[in-house]
Amino acid sequence: MSLDKAPSSAHVIWAIARRELGIAWRRKLVKMLFILSLLPPLGVGIALVVRMMAKEAVGFDLEWDPVTWLFRFQTGPVALIALGLGTPSVARDRAEEVLYLYAVRPVSPWHYTAGKMVAVAVPTMMLLVIPSIVLAILRDSILGDLVGPSESFLLVLKATLAAIVMGVGFAGVCVGPSAATRRGRWALLIALAVFGFPEPFKIIYGLDGIAMFPTSATADLQQALFDGNNVLLGFTGGAVLLVYGVLGALLTRARVATEMTP
Repeated sequence: MSLDKAPSSAHVIWAIARRELGIAWRRKLVKMLFILSLLPPLGVGIALVVRMMAKEAVGFDLEWDPVTWLFRFQTGPVALIALGLGTPSVARDRAEEVLYLYAVRPVSPWHYTAGKMVAVAVPTMMLLVIPSIVLAILRDSILGDLVGPSESFLLVLKATLAAIVMGVGFAGVCVGPSAATRRGRWALLIALAVFGFPEPFKIIYGLDGIAMFPTSATADLQQALFDGNNVLLGFTGGAVLLVYGVLGALLTRARVATEMTP
């Protein structure tokens, strides 16, 4: 007699993430935020066409990089998407007292935590990387920009690296507070406070100050990758985002481990 093989960890994590994304997509707010996140790529694409028309009509080149601009404009809407996906996720399960249902299945606290984090990190990464790739291809192959394919590939590689770090950091900032409370609105307020908290070192030392919170850390990371400004601050900003991701995951795991008891 053969026994059914237990699902792999990757399968369990993705099943939790897929369920969370399905629940989120039924909310009107998340749909509106998703539409909002499509506006920056559309606007940058239109600006790219205007650049081509101006160059062909009067020989004037605006000389700007659409991939870099897109990433900066896209950060705001993507952060809102992360908030909409992550802040209600664990709080809802805690409020409904359904965490014990996971424990009677082959789901550990780490599986649960990873699934909730993936449900935020993957859409965040995709909304940053995919438009960057499309615009890079559009610029090089259709518009015949002066920037060569190798430089475009490097830009997309930088965008992918930044998207991964930002996805992990944003997931930690949003899912962690959700695990700390049973109310999604409180989790949202906590996450917003973390995103908007004043930077003490930026206030004291100006732009050369080390970032301690995700908004400034994201700006430092982007400036280092795309502008070549202060690589050390960019490295620090990326490390800060990863720390938020780790802390959010640890907080979530610790909280749900106490409640995933059948």
